[in-house]
Amino acid sequence: MALIKYPYAWLFCGFAALGACLYGYDGVYFNGVSALDVFIRNFGDKKDGTYEITPSALSVMTSMINVGELVGSLSAAPINDYLGRKGAMLIASITISVGVIMQLSTQSSRDLITGGRVVVGLGQSPQQAITEIAPTALRGQLLMCWQLTLSVSQIIAAAINRGIKDNQTTFAYRFPIGFQLLFPLLVLLFLWWVPESPRWLLRKGRSEQAVRSLSLVHREDKMYHAQADIDALQLDLDHEAELNSQSSWLDLVRDPVERRKLVYSAGALIAQQINGIQWFYYFGTVFSKAIGLSDPFLMTLIVFIIQVVVVFAAVLCANRIPRRPLLLITTGIMTISIFIVGCLGIPGGEVSPTFGKVIISFVIIEITAFNFAWGPLGWTIASEMAVGRNRNKIYAIAVACFWITVWVTVFTLPYLYYSANLGPKTGFIYTGLCFVSLAYVWFCVGEVTGRTMEEINGFFMDGIPARKWRDQPRLDDIPRSHMSDDVDVSDVRLDEKNIGTKQG
Repeated sequence: MALIKYPYAWLFCGFAALGACLYGYDGVYFNGVSALDVFIRNFGDKKDGTYEITPSALSVMTSMINVGELVGSLSAAPINDYLGRKGAMLIASITISVGVIMQLSTQSSRDLITGGRVVVGLGQSPQQAITEIAPTALRGQLLMCWQLTLSVSQIIAAAINRGIKDNQTTFAYRFPIGFQLLFPLLVLLFLWWVPESPRWLLRKGRSEQAVRSLSLVHREDKMYHAQADIDALQLDLDHEAELNSQSSWLDLVRDPVERRKLVYSAGALIAQQINGIQWFYYFGTVFSKAIGLSDPFLMTLIVFIIQVVVVFAAVLCANRIPRRPLLLITTGIMTISIFIVGCLGIPGGEVSPTFGKVIISFVIIEITAFNFAWGPLGWTIASEMAVGRNRNKIYAIAVACFWITVWVTVFTLPYLYYSANLGPKTGFIYTGLCFVSLAYVWFCVGEVTGRTMEEINGFFMDGIPARKWRDQPRLDDIPRSHMSDDVDVSDVRLDEKNIGTKQG
């Protein structure tokens, strides 16, 4: 453990990453469960001597967890502020457990399955913010590792689905559902061990507890003294309070600068989700079965193993590849891949085994391109674009837009595929939406690696197009001769009070 810098910070934040595990696991496990014959028999409707789950029932059962996640994300901030990060995780774990138990209590009620998934979604979003205990040097790495953690949990879900696919009893779907209890139970078991967020403690005036919390994170460093970090946190909190006093929801509509920040931040998470990726995350096994693959569960497992390798490579390459050309190239690859999937569905009728294999090959290309760029970068861009006095409000709306986009995508997919009888031709719908993602990248994604929040804010204030951000001088590059003798470089920052007076 001594070989790792900040080992306890990694452990504590790894504990917090259980929220990512649950989110990643849920989408994939239900993807497989809804394709099981025993699940279709118990929760479907009988038609012509066979059982089927109608597109409307599949839409509701699958997508309602996103409604819970949306409500949970909106309630996360007040819960975290009132109860603290540990208190929020306690409430979230209990809520998730209740939702899972609701689903386990039935073997034929779609209402209980759907209601339980809503409750699980409510508990997912508050499982956040404990990463505030992380040292500043680790925050970027931890943010990038979120997607990697999510991908590993998706492999676990796909492996469980593959293992129980031939079981014809209710165990086949109850075990994957019940496995979700592992995540909240681990939280409840070890929550006492995790220190509270020092940032939250300082907000509540508990400076002594904040010192103890920071000391726990740095317990391997015998020379560590928390006071310097406490002073820095307090200064940041004072600055945050000053910004909040100038913040206004109306500014996000009437101030062109703040409105542009909102479009850039929320647009990142919308563009991340509208390119068809949820088609394969939430319905990949059902889709593989529909196009005639002999073992759709094995194919799902292979796809997610490939995804982990790609995400790991993306984490290793973080900040080494300019994001603007990276996103343009990978989104272009996704556009071509999803278009070919649509073309292969033009003949209509049953998809031939050969066409099915070609389709799944391009699905793998799509997922690979997504996870090398959009997967880890979408959230990073959304966070970086939410700058200035309305930062918290902008980011809150961006997260809400994410959940709404996911819900709309997941809810409409069964209707497009089955009710509209598009089948693989659904790819044409997402081809068009991929062009929207491309437009977002072209007009709204700039190079900000290594830039301070003040610099990014300055780009917005000065109305500089995103494609020109890379060429702007950095604060550290400003020659001393261009500044008066009584001004320090560290004091060169934007006047937040004048943000609303400048046009973007």
